[in-house]
Amino acid sequence: MGTVVMPRLGETVTEGTVIRWLKREGENVGRDEMIVEISTDKVDTEISSADSGVVRKILVAEGDTVAAGTELALIGEKDQAAAEEPKRHESGPKVFELSLDKVESETSGRKGPRREHGFLSPIVRKMANEKQVDLNSIDGTGQDGRITKNDILKKIAAKPALVQAEPQTGKREERQPLSRIRKVISEHMVRSVKTSAHVTTVIEVDMENIEQVRKRYKAAFKQREGFSLTYLPFVSQATIAALQRWPRINSVLDGDDLIIKHYVNLGIAVSVPDGLIVPVIKQADEQNILGLARAIRRLAEKTRSGQLSPDDVHEGTFTITNPGSFGSLFQTPIINQPQVAILSLDAVTERPVAKDSAIALRHMVYLSFSYDHRVNDGAIAGQFLQDIKEQLETRDYEEELETWLGA
Repeated sequence: MGTVVMPRLGETVTEGTVIRWLKREGENVGRDEMIVEISTDKVDTEISSADSGVVRKILVAEGDTVAAGTELALIGEKDQAAAEEPKRHESGPKVFELSLDKVESETSGRKGPRREHGFLSPIVRKMANEKQVDLNSIDGTGQDGRITKNDILKKIAAKPALVQAEPQTGKREERQPLSRIRKVISEHMVRSVKTSAHVTTVIEVDMENIEQVRKRYKAAFKQREGFSLTYLPFVSQATIAALQRWPRINSVLDGDDLIIKHYVNLGIAVSVPDGLIVPVIKQADEQNILGLARAIRRLAEKTRSGQLSPDDVHEGTFTITNPGSFGSLFQTPIINQPQVAILSLDAVTERPVAKDSAIALRHMVYLSFSYDHRVNDGAIAGQFLQDIKEQLETRDYEEELETWLGA
């Protein structure tokens, strides 16, 4: 008799939550067939059975969280009738897909619904129904034009992150259950507010220096890299440098001890349908602006296409959130536990300001900084923000960009 166990999905992931069983007790399961959907923090994945047979007993209920290595189910041998079943279908058509994370394959069995793009797996149909995706609007990338799980994820990622529900005629109220990701966010945010003594301070930064650099190099950067040079890599680099000079902000409170990190694993909040996920740039302090821009782009694409690994969202030491991309001028962010601070980059807007005893149009931004008052005080917070401000307003980026872009 074989077993299905909770895997260790990465170096830092030691437990997982059973989201949904794809097979029930008494049902047949093939070797490498997906049997259960699990969640680790904000990342979902499916695991397969290492043995073919019958699901004899499910040991962990949906919704339960268990440690890596825990037995989830017992797989026994098929009875004789079940063993002979495949022989009666050896000449039958292909019927369903087995989703192996990013790779999808076919096997033989019972007939299923056919469409223009080929057969639809149960996972694809379920995702399409839950996310209200029009399958006829998708060109499948699987074999013979089949629609795969990744095709659905890409379609979802292409939708606006903030979706307003359509009002239903005749209904003054509507009850909608929270999605799983909103439940996770809710739990994390409430825990953070209850854990940390939140204080928010704000500084105004003149981004004209950055704006002029972006204007000068945006065409060359876009041609070379294939994406636009935004404000975020500049703010990220300035923040990383400031964290190294003010290391108490890059720390974790463990009981009565403060664990100060002398490296920076930078979390960047990425908007996804119905929520936010914070993938982490590991060893971000070793990156220049170009490296940060590439890393931010790569992780954002992985997030929105559903390809993050559990390790991609763990071990962050500091987080930057970027609501300015949606036009936000000012917000008070909640700390991403167990970190002790978070920075919010809001919208960069052109507005008249006093400059050298005159009124001038400048590109300005508010940086909002929430910190845990148990660990740091206003003096450190203010100096940390002033550090970031000075870099952004006075640093000479011309030589760096000319060297990288060959301008």
